[in-house]
Amino acid sequence: ELSIADAEIVLPREICPMIKSFAGLIFAKSFGYAGIVDLLVGETTCDAKKKTWEILNRYIPVHFMELPQKKNLASRELWAREIFALKERLELECDKRITAQDLIAATHVVNAKRRALERLSRLRRKSPPPISGKDASLVYQVALMDDIQRFTQQVETLCDELEERITNKTGVAPANAPRLMILGCPMVMPDWKLHDIIETIGAVIVGDDTCVGARYHLDPAVNWNADTLTMQIKLIAERYINIPCPCFTPGYCGILSATQMAKDHRVDGVIYYVLQFCHGFNVEYNKYERFLNQAEVPVFKIQTDYSSEDTGQIKTRIEAFLETISN
Repeated sequence: ELSIADAEIVLPREICPMIKSFAGLIFAKSFGYAGIVDLLVGETTCDAKKKTWEILNRYIPVHFMELPQKKNLASRELWAREIFALKERLELECDKRITAQDLIAATHVVNAKRRALERLSRLRRKSPPPISGKDASLVYQVALMDDIQRFTQQVETLCDELEERITNKTGVAPANAPRLMILGCPMVMPDWKLHDIIETIGAVIVGDDTCVGARYHLDPAVNWNADTLTMQIKLIAERYINIPCPCFTPGYCGILSATQMAKDHRVDGVIYYVLQFCHGFNVEYNKYERFLNQAEVPVFKIQTDYSSEDTGQIKTRIEAFLETISN
């Protein structure tokens, strides 16, 4: 939130707060890694991002990746070529050749992290829930920054502790507390505003279907031990293009997976989270609302930013939603 004012000197107010927050850190030189970063990797998931990368390129070199908007064969081939181009750029920057064996080894390390996060997600289905949504969200956010192997070990240790809590029927909320799921825009550290409001008023978040949640640790059943570098890159490309996200069209696979997750976690309702000016997620809500209602899962949209100005209003609206689903 504090860096947004610096961003708005250069960027318009009417774009996503997450983009402004990150850009503002670089503009003000308050980004912790700004002095040691040699390269930023930017993708074209939305118009605001792809134009912001052009501006950030004045401050730090940016490698642009074109993410297709569809998932047909031509799009998949384009995306595989984009990943191959990134490999070549990284080889130049690091003065090190990337081999198929390098990618296989790194993929196994990353997939071990995803399996640990998937284990955490499964444990959150239990009643009473062994971990709060806010604490689980912090784990997901740290996953984007921490040393991968250390993080994986710590998450497995956490899950061991959660299994003990489940055995002892020790929960962070009463068994009859309203169970909610967060769906929508990514929540990067330290965006805990919505989780804090919801769990302060007595509900508990038992699932997060976001880019910093279930979509992040989605791990398709793929044999990653490809023989050639080209095949390994194609497998990586397939994994990432199969992530359900509103940046793709049509986007029904994400809606189906979210509906299934709501059932698996036995939620009483879904909070659909939209950052202001995130048009993709905002427009996509119509489809999610229709499918979730057909599945008899109540859903409620909250549109907000990183400021605390609307905290009281959001609290009142969520309390009203909880009153509705409890009747």
